[in-house]
Amino acid sequence: MRILLSFLALTISLAAQAEWKNQSELAVIKTGGNSELETYNLKTESTLEQGKRTYSFGGHYTLGTSVSEDEDGEEVKEESARNWDVHGKYTQELTKMTSGFIGIMYEGDEFAGYERRDNYDLGGKYKFVDTKKTKSFATLAYRYTKEKTIENEDGEQETFNDNKGVLYYELKRNVREGFDYKFWIEYVYNFTRTEDYLINLEPSLAFALNETFSVKLAYKYMYDNEPATEETEMVDYVYTTALLANF
Repeated sequence: MRILLSFLALTISLAAQAEWKNQSELAVIKTGGNSELETYNLKTESTLEQGKRTYSFGGHYTLGTSVSEDEDGEEVKEESARNWDVHGKYTQELTKMTSGFIGIMYEGDEFAGYERRDNYDLGGKYKFVDTKKTKSFATLAYRYTKEKTIENEDGEQETFNDNKGVLYYELKRNVREGFDYKFWIEYVYNFTRTEDYLINLEPSLAFALNETFSVKLAYKYMYDNEPATEETEMVDYVYTTALLANF
């Protein structure tokens, strides 16, 4: 966690430079009384545009804990969620509406059954609409993935090397000053293990508080047709109310 927090701090400090753009997100939920629950979510994304070239990198870290009582009546704090990712992408504009990119992402989610997943992407992007109020585009990429599962009851781990195809679509629209909505959907097909495909999507709304800060409401849905372990659910979802900072 220290490494990721240092990475997030670095991206925010770089964003202070005039040529950088950064959007960082913080969500904190804490309950007490009949139930004790703490959830923290940190997310950041930075971009640097240099002519027809764009460099972007970011990451997120989510941690959830809950408190329960053991057989002796003593409080026990347990993790209920923990996942993270660090990613980077280089994009080269080819025409006004098309571009090519290469990307890399490292991620982990032990509650989803995998300890670490390394993704390497090569693909293209096409813009359908690119105006001040509306932005709509799709990407198609080849992805090579190396995935390491969590240990099973016998202390054994599996490693998978997969070839995948990734189709992604995003729509973002400025309804009026200070109010945006965004929707994205992603389909990841596994050519190596055809039953192991993924579907991810997220609609969200953002309300500006001032020039720097805004509030985000989002619902993220993640479907894994063949989870890493038999005990893992196919569907994960996250409701988010977060404070956004744009630099």
